[in-house]
Amino acid sequence: MNIEELLPGLGLEDKYIEYKGIIEEGKSANGKVLEVGWLKTLVAFANTEGGRLIIGVEDKTHKVVALDKKTADRVILLIHRKVREKIDPVIDYEIDNIPIGDKDKFRYVLIVQVKRSKSLPVTLHEEGLLGIYVRNYGRTDLATSEQIKDLVLMSDNAPFDAAETEETFDTDDYTNLFNVAKERKSRISEKELKSKRAVSAEGKATRGLLLFKNDCDDQRTKVVATVWPGITKGGTIVSSTEEYVGDILTVIQKSIEFIKNHSNNGFKKEATKTVEYRAYPERAVTEGVVNAVGHRNYYMQGTQIEINIFIDRMEITSPGSLLGVRELIKEKDIASIIPRRRNEIICDILEMCKYMEKKGSGFDNIEADYAGRGDEYAPYITADSTYFTLTLPDLTYSKGVLTQEEDYPEVYVEQLLEGKNDLKVLSFCFNTPRTAREIADAIGVTPSTYFRSNVLGRLSEQGFLIEKAASGANRYVSNPDKVKIKV
Repeated sequence: MNIEELLPGLGLEDKYIEYKGIIEEGKSANGKVLEVGWLKTLVAFANTEGGRLIIGVEDKTHKVVALDKKTADRVILLIHRKVREKIDPVIDYEIDNIPIGDKDKFRYVLIVQVKRSKSLPVTLHEEGLLGIYVRNYGRTDLATSEQIKDLVLMSDNAPFDAAETEETFDTDDYTNLFNVAKERKSRISEKELKSKRAVSAEGKATRGLLLFKNDCDDQRTKVVATVWPGITKGGTIVSSTEEYVGDILTVIQKSIEFIKNHSNNGFKKEATKTVEYRAYPERAVTEGVVNAVGHRNYYMQGTQIEINIFIDRMEITSPGSLLGVRELIKEKDIASIIPRRRNEIICDILEMCKYMEKKGSGFDNIEADYAGRGDEYAPYITADSTYFTLTLPDLTYSKGVLTQEEDYPEVYVEQLLEGKNDLKVLSFCFNTPRTAREIADAIGVTPSTYFRSNVLGRLSEQGFLIEKAASGANRYVSNPDKVKIKV
């Protein structure tokens, strides 16, 4: 029997119909994640005009293979579980069944009916990756950047933090919120939370408010803070690293404390007095962390805010673009950047706690804290459609922010080198992987077999260089675990 006989009117796969003989989870023999294929279809239906995934029908022949009751029950539970785990925001769908055969030997065709989502884009999360899919005629495709922009514009729903939940607001669940506000010379009441729509008129908490709850363990609040011994993340050695997940205010406080504890802060003597010095201005640190929390894209599951402290600077990176800002590359006029608020409720609560100002983004305060220090100490922002990074120079570092693009940074190793050009080779390969010919040209020798074996080969065997396979010619890069930049 074909599906056209069972359900007259159905035919070829199109924008609204897709057939699957069976759906599975886990990994295939070649490592392919099995559930991604059919989950992409559900996401695409939700992002487009809705549609039906019909399970128990071969997609090429349209032959009805149907599922026995045990298999049908397993598939239904699998769909519910994977949709809950992997798709965000929640999609509106129903699962119907068509029994086939005799009463005692029924088999089933399952129909997953997906409605077009009001909250767009709908995303699929798998192994740390984020996918947005759309439905074309009989095909599921990865959305282009323009299609993603259109999905955002077509979204009928509220931002992530404005969505109402089924959880009733109880002041006992938010004692830390009230205590922090009090410590910061402010006051928060249930009435004020309702006026800001953090609590609905019926007393239900929004998703944004839940991130301030005492026992919040939502992974969307994660911050990973790391201290690196050089000017890049290269290598496997870190000086210190911590992760924080919890209510937003606790995560902010722990992040600021981490920065304070791993910065060069102290006192120095001058001619007539002892003055305090700080690697990073206190207000700039607070503004940087709070802006990352307030403006991050909470729909992007599997991501986190990152705080990376290097010898010359600190970078605070937040998932998601700055709304209203297309692209920035080391923009130092940060006071002019005033992004639109992505999370109005979260920002309103941070305002109530006096962590945010009512006007502006706080970037003007950061620029003011660094004013008069010189261009090499000017903070800057880099941003695109997937993230934004605030860079704060370390004011105690004498050279300002080091450029990572220079061809010959000053490097050193803690072991004896055998060749007269070894250090120059390691310097030339420190920031950029180089071919043997490029290295030979840089130090003024021929790229002979001897040079490749006795210089590059030896440095690779000793662990100073890492040889990387590449099309055309292999490349060599200095091993940051053994080759250090001079500070």
